[in-house]
Amino acid sequence: MRFIKKNYRALLSSALALGLVAFLGILTCSDSAFAQGDGQTGSELVAPRPAEIEGSAEWVIGESTFEAEFPEGMTFTITVESDAGAITSARVIWVHAPGSGTQRSRGATLDEDTGRWVAEWPHARGDVPPWVLVRYRWELTDEAGNRYTTEEIDEVYPDADNADRWHSLESEDAVVYWMDLPNTFGEAAIEAMAVRREFYRQAWGGNLPFRPRIILYGTSAFDDYELALGRQAVAGGGIVAGTTSEDWGGTLQYTLPGETPESLAYGTVLHEVAHIYQQQYAHMTVGWFVEGNAEFFAIDRARDYRQYAFERLSSDDPLSFIDGFSIRGETFRDGYEIGATVFDYLVETYGLDAHRELWDLLAANVPRFEAIETVTGVSIQQFETDWRNWLGIMSPPPTPIPSPTPAVDIFNLPTPTPMTFGG
Repeated sequence: MRFIKKNYRALLSSALALGLVAFLGILTCSDSAFAQGDGQTGSELVAPRPAEIEGSAEWVIGESTFEAEFPEGMTFTITVESDAGAITSARVIWVHAPGSGTQRSRGATLDEDTGRWVAEWPHARGDVPPWVLVRYRWELTDEAGNRYTTEEIDEVYPDADNADRWHSLESEDAVVYWMDLPNTFGEAAIEAMAVRREFYRQAWGGNLPFRPRIILYGTSAFDDYELALGRQAVAGGGIVAGTTSEDWGGTLQYTLPGETPESLAYGTVLHEVAHIYQQQYAHMTVGWFVEGNAEFFAIDRARDYRQYAFERLSSDDPLSFIDGFSIRGETFRDGYEIGATVFDYLVETYGLDAHRELWDLLAANVPRFEAIETVTGVSIQQFETDWRNWLGIMSPPPTPIPSPTPAVDIFNLPTPTPMTFGG
């Protein structure tokens, strides 16, 4: 998620328009992930499932309908008969990001007047934005216990009230929608995803099993953006300027004044899509390691991160990546920009395969520093020293100051707070 205080907005570089959805708090793991090391380029998209039958009944599947209009919700209906008896239960199941391991479902009731089974999903504010994919199927059971699962059908959750303001493009890498923006913004997003496709594939061992939705709002569409985001402006004079979620399979971004198609596409979009890759892999608390890794994938960077890291680590403010870098407050850039150089160094020194090996270990719940040691073959202290030398800093890392370990209170676990951007 991007969080911008108004007094920072004039100085904001859009290459820092980054972030992970804060209300999720953590990255989620998935059972599907990727076809690891298959050597294939392009997407490994999950295809719709065919129909499935359990039992000996013969089924007659009638008309299936889907009606939706953001932000009201969705309604699914179906007519069905079984020669083994009456239908006793029906429910609709859908996903927004096929292969992500996340799905929703809704039980249906029989409309006696029409003979149709009806399932309604009322939209709760902030559940999903418009234009997400809705891949759904019906699970039906008759009174004899026979079951029928229909084939999956792909639909889209539209913002029909503003259809004339929306534009879209799609490719094998992504589906892009934009409102109140020049077409060059959508075109640049498609181009950036194509440019980064092979790099993503090598770094992660495969491409995403679905095409992420990239949903962009222009500066004149703030009210529409806020409705899609599902929250009001943040207290204290700021705004949440973006959010990303594997649950609905994409990134939602508010395009700030001064942002260009290239900086948004080759900076923000590539960073946010990297978060979706992370979510396919590992369950990690949001922090400098997560944000620095995502920023590693951005092509358009606000400045020379290596130079920035050199200046910060040479300052009087002792910094050590073992202790961690800030992703909030006045020093929020440390986590993003210095964090990105850690992965720059890792890949430049050990190769892009080292990135995939590192995240394979993280997916197996290996602690991150232990994973780095396993991949590089050096201690974490030596890795940090080598990284500092690579930056041009010959002095040793500062000695960490031990702090007491508090007792764990499972009823008062810390929660993430919005990240502050600027400068």
